[in-house]
Amino acid sequence: MKRLNSLLLLGALGLFTTACESDDPIDQPTTPEDTGITMALKTTGGDESEFIIIQENIMEGEITAQGTGIEQTGWRFYYPVGNTLFASGYSEDNMATAYVKNDEGEIVESGKFTFENALEMFGHSNDGETLLAMEIPRTGYGDRKLYFVDENTVQVEKIVSTQIYASETEEKVAWPTALEVRGNHLFIPFHKMDPQGHFTTPSPDSAFVAVYSFPDVEEEPIKIISDPRTGNIGVNGATTGLIEADNGDLYSFSSGAVMAGFSPASTKPSGILMIPNGETEFDPNYFFNVEKATGGEKLFWFDYVGGDKAIARLLTHDDGAAWGAFGRETFNQRLVILDLEAKTVTPVSNVPLHAKRYSSPVYVEDGKVYLSIETATEAFVYQVDVESATATKGAEIQGKTIKGFFKL
Repeated sequence: MKRLNSLLLLGALGLFTTACESDDPIDQPTTPEDTGITMALKTTGGDESEFIIIQENIMEGEITAQGTGIEQTGWRFYYPVGNTLFASGYSEDNMATAYVKNDEGEIVESGKFTFENALEMFGHSNDGETLLAMEIPRTGYGDRKLYFVDENTVQVEKIVSTQIYASETEEKVAWPTALEVRGNHLFIPFHKMDPQGHFTTPSPDSAFVAVYSFPDVEEEPIKIISDPRTGNIGVNGATTGLIEADNGDLYSFSSGAVMAGFSPASTKPSGILMIPNGETEFDPNYFFNVEKATGGEKLFWFDYVGGDKAIARLLTHDDGAAWGAFGRETFNQRLVILDLEAKTVTPVSNVPLHAKRYSSPVYVEDGKVYLSIETATEAFVYQVDVESATATKGAEIQGKTIKGFFKL
């Protein structure tokens, strides 16, 4: 087992190669009162450039990066912690940049840090002061490296190496699908995948979660818990495979669909498990069989929206190509509100069937959730009222998608 990596103290404002055309702040808004909503916008066209933009009204008109915004380098992950938005490089660079809002209401860069391989999973401490980010090797049995990054200074405070789970005999390694902190524990759900980089799922018929101490994360988990009632937790690229409700209960979602990247598909129903507040085991008396409740639909994504509710995308069928839910060939995702306590599924009205690959954790304000909805011909912002499960169509997106909405 690898030793704990030494502390990395990287200057937040050190030398770097700029990831945008200009380091000037976004030129709007002009006053602190004009707060606006910050968005990560992916454009269309050859390189599908990405921009961080801010706009006061996202329910009317258009959303565009033309003449504004901070251009990013290549495809990026976006994850908010406290009052900071982290934009992390994927294939074009090995750098994460932090953005905050200054006293004039402008979005400005607050620091950078580098990493060896792409960070592909993100979480945060409960106090909102530490970003958690994990390097995940795509081949072999190498360690998964967990970065602890100070939200204010944007300095890497430490890196912990762990394999989570690895078996050369079984030819299986762990692919984490969330980094969820609750109290003095860190919960990491994961898929058991092949180590050759083919992204097959040879053990799709159980849910797995590694439990670590926190903040003193050790190289080995305290334990790994499993449940055979449903399949591997989460999907590739999403950070919300495990979410925490206001009462401290943790809920996981399992898909098992071919279109969601499972090969082979799980034979177990798509559903939701719960780890009760104060416990580190699955509740044997709780299982939300979403597939049964919907007549055969499978979860592709969910996120917490307050109380006992989650918002989710369901695959209306699993007849498409492998990984088909991540593309733009099949538009078979419908939006629903899940009551996690009552175990009910309520369709969100006024939202068309759509496709969606990646989404940052949702932004919720006054019981409203903001989402990017893309069909074969258009992309719009939708505001979803959680209580009534109704949606209002907002501004047209002049681009491919909005990867996240943020209030810094």
